[in-house]
Amino acid sequence: MTYYKVSTQMQSIVQLTVIGKVFNPNKGKVLSLNRDLDQYINCIRWYLSFEPTSKQKLHKDAYHKAKERFELKTALLQSARTKQWKSIRPSGR
Repeated sequence: MTYYKVSTQMQSIVQLTVIGKVFNPNKGKVLSLNRDLDQYINCIRWYLSFEPTSKQKLHKDAYHKAKERFELKTALLQSARTKQWKSIRPSGR
């Protein structure tokens, strides 16, 4: 499995989510999951390049671009956006 320099907490969340969805995956599923995980992490990194003032503005500015750029399902795109937003928002909000 490929890991990138993202927070340790985010890595463990992503890894648990991917591992938890498939029990005893075959070789094709493992390859597909690894590809999706790589794209998911790249999507989070891409969302980090934006400096939004709100989650709604981030969605308006980036969702359709992300849909074109990454071959991920809508739920994964939204999850990547949410992880990005939670990582940059001030604590206490």
